[in-house]
Amino acid sequence: MADDGMLMNFELGSGPLKPQVKFTGGSWRDRKRAQKSAKLGSRPAVERSGLDDDQRSAKRLKVDGHGPGRRTDGDSEHRTDFPRKKTADHGHAPGQNKGPGKGSRQVVSRLFSFNPEQKTTFDDEPEWKEPEPTNAPLLTVANFGSLTISSRLVEALAKMNLERPTAIQQKVIPHMLSSSSDAFVQAETGSGKTFAYLLPILHRVLLLSGRGDQQIHRDSGIFAIIVAPTRELAKQTHTVLEQLIRPFPWLVSTAITGGESKKAEKARLRKGISFLVATPGRLADHIDNTKALNLGTVRWLILDEGDRLMDLGFEEDLRKAINALKQIELSKTLSSGVSLEPLPDRRVTVLCSATMKMNVQKLGEMSLADATFLAAEKGAETVAENKDEQAVHKAPAQLHQSHIIVPAKLRLVTLMAYLKSVFSRRGHTMKAIIFMSCADTVDFHYELLKVPENGEVPPPTSKDAENISKTVAKAAYITSLASPEVVLHRMHGSLSQPVRTATLRSFSACKSPSLLITTDVSSRGLDIPSVDLVIEYDPAFSFADHIHRIGRTARAGRSGDAVIFLLPGTEEGYIELLKASGSPSPLSYESVLQKGLMTKLEFPVETTAKPEDGQSYHDKAETLQLHLEQRLLIDSKRLELARNGFKSHIRAYATHTREERVHFDITQLHLGHVAKAYGLRDPPGGIGAGLDRKAQKGGKDAGKRTAKGVKGAKKGDDDDDSDSDKQDQAKPARAMLMRKSRMLTTGASEFNIG
Repeated sequence: MADDGMLMNFELGSGPLKPQVKFTGGSWRDRKRAQKSAKLGSRPAVERSGLDDDQRSAKRLKVDGHGPGRRTDGDSEHRTDFPRKKTADHGHAPGQNKGPGKGSRQVVSRLFSFNPEQKTTFDDEPEWKEPEPTNAPLLTVANFGSLTISSRLVEALAKMNLERPTAIQQKVIPHMLSSSSDAFVQAETGSGKTFAYLLPILHRVLLLSGRGDQQIHRDSGIFAIIVAPTRELAKQTHTVLEQLIRPFPWLVSTAITGGESKKAEKARLRKGISFLVATPGRLADHIDNTKALNLGTVRWLILDEGDRLMDLGFEEDLRKAINALKQIELSKTLSSGVSLEPLPDRRVTVLCSATMKMNVQKLGEMSLADATFLAAEKGAETVAENKDEQAVHKAPAQLHQSHIIVPAKLRLVTLMAYLKSVFSRRGHTMKAIIFMSCADTVDFHYELLKVPENGEVPPPTSKDAENISKTVAKAAYITSLASPEVVLHRMHGSLSQPVRTATLRSFSACKSPSLLITTDVSSRGLDIPSVDLVIEYDPAFSFADHIHRIGRTARAGRSGDAVIFLLPGTEEGYIELLKASGSPSPLSYESVLQKGLMTKLEFPVETTAKPEDGQSYHDKAETLQLHLEQRLLIDSKRLELARNGFKSHIRAYATHTREERVHFDITQLHLGHVAKAYGLRDPPGGIGAGLDRKAQKGGKDAGKRTAKGVKGAKKGDDDDDSDSDKQDQAKPARAMLMRKSRMLTTGASEFNIG
């Protein structure tokens, strides 16, 4: 054999050869760990002992998903090394085959360790004292009769326990009685804008009925059209109108909204009506397709909640209705010969809005002509003179606002503790509303907090009972000796209209302490009696929505409370915005837990986690959290609801307005911690392209799961529209989030509130 010039030199050493061991079975993580242990075991003992305690601690901290230096002495007291095996406490729900070795991934983390610290320090503030209400009826005015409206209307108001007008009513009613000019009405929530425009309209229509035998009838024509952004607000306005015209049987009103029978609505229009309350989409539909809709006698067009009308994308429907009214010639007399002289000599448009944002100004330019600006605290001025003034919309002064900065892992137990403490004071809180970001989140919390059904549910005895059978139930966890029965209600835009109407009616009429879990579908205009507390569990997507949410309480001079939950970190900056609407006071989550969990805990479902006598509130909170996690593991239905709620919540978090997204930075979310707020031990995937990859990668290390992989959630937020459009074309996942973020509220697919 020829010499090729290559010299091979192998040095085997003096030690015996060790065979290469191939590890099989289990998960790849277990095989990797075994290989590492075998390799470490082959090293000299002196070299192995060279790893000091600090290095081991740092290594363990990295595996746990927390960087070096995060562990403190206090953390060691709250940390428990759980056995890495599949047990009843740490296993999966029945029917979930996780594969060999996957059970070791289930590690229960403690609630009070590794949480981000609160950055804001609050000075000790004096105890809040309720000031004079700003939306109460005026004491300086004797009664509604002083505004020169019909005495029969004054009597109807007295039956509704309304004697004196509010400040905005004192401004608007005289103007609409004497003038035929358009008006822009701005006032804080709960100040009585509905009565402000209804009373002068009714008064002037009643003047037609006081001329001898020339009385008007239901077929005389439509005198006023009132447009409301949501079905609930349209129904409520119609209810108020019905109460006012009850003494006048020749006047008829109706409401046409989406979700109802269009055939029945056409039949009512053919029979004849005097006043029409409508949502924009259904009004535009009837203008196109219903020949019986005669607009020649219409003298007033009321656009209620103008900012919300534009936010929800009704611009084209409104333009169609406004143009249709402009093109139809105004009738001077009725077919019966009755003169319409007491009515305005032109069509009057009244735009009601809480703010003067750009989209509202656009609606005003489209609908108003030489309008008068009417506000409770200002004199009458033209809108043109006030376009440059951005009015700051404030909450009623008698509304006590608070904020709770609570870590993500503790949100769920803190909410339960707060509700338990709220309903532990007999007669103090009768009705409370919790606002959440999306329908899936509402469904999960409703199912979690309600008493589970035992066996077969009795069939409903009426149509109304059938509608609320899935939306009204008795509450568990939050009851107390003072309130042994709390009634839960849920409502969101994905429910059918009859169900939403029946649920709202049930909540309004409920005599027991009751709680409504809802989305922004309930945030605008609804006047629910005796609402004492509003909880913003998920902050609103825009500050204007926040104002309207908390405006469900402290109405017409009554006192009320509002609480908002915020996360430590960037969300703390939102407190500065809150100060524009009042003086919010801080509330410690530790004090909430201590106060709410001081009484005995009662669980509706038995798990291995049970409260014990003599436990501290820290231990009770962890017991409650462990119980909720165990309950989900044995309940596949609620487990799926929790996963859907978590995913929808993360998606919705990316849709805050551009101006406020600096406070709600999705890249700062710790998905593992947020999952604990849904009773989950692992954040599920499928949120979006970036988050999905992050979740898969995070399976290697659950503690490191953050939202930093979200495409387009934060990066490029300050770019101009052209730049963002180019990025949208390149990144479909980001394009979806950016399209949503450009809206002031989330899309109709989440809430369906049009």
